[in-house]
Amino acid sequence: MEIVNHFCQRFEQDDSDAFAELFTDDAIYVDSLYGTYKGRKAIKDFHERCHKEAREYRFSPISHLYRNDEAAAFEWKFSFVSLMPTSMGKKITLKGAGFLTLRNGKIVSYREYADSIAIPLKGNIPDDKIMKFYHHKYQADSA
Repeated sequence: MEIVNHFCQRFEQDDSDAFAELFTDDAIYVDSLYGTYKGRKAIKDFHERCHKEAREYRFSPISHLYRNDEAAAFEWKFSFVSLMPTSMGKKITLKGAGFLTLRNGKIVSYREYADSIAIPLKGNIPDDKIMKFYHHKYQADSA
């Protein structure tokens, strides 16, 4: 499960170039909260955004569900300390699962499933902003 461990470790680090190097040029990254990113550059930009909005990332595999040369699946626990105005300094934790498709040792796609509503709820985001965000997110996902 080396690729899973590298994925989690590099996400924690504030080094977006190193994180992006795990992916193929045409990779797709689907984050349960922020949506879909296509291509290594977009994934790098997403990672940079994450590290501007939070610190002290901990991304820990809980269990390795599956692994071969073409795919991997794992359950994870994820936490961070928010730098966002409504939740400044608050530690937020959630659990989920990640599914990776691989080609020649690189990630072609990553898709995660998590209780993403936990982030805005634990982050003291006002209900009307949560509803607006999810309304927009699910309209975009269905298009």
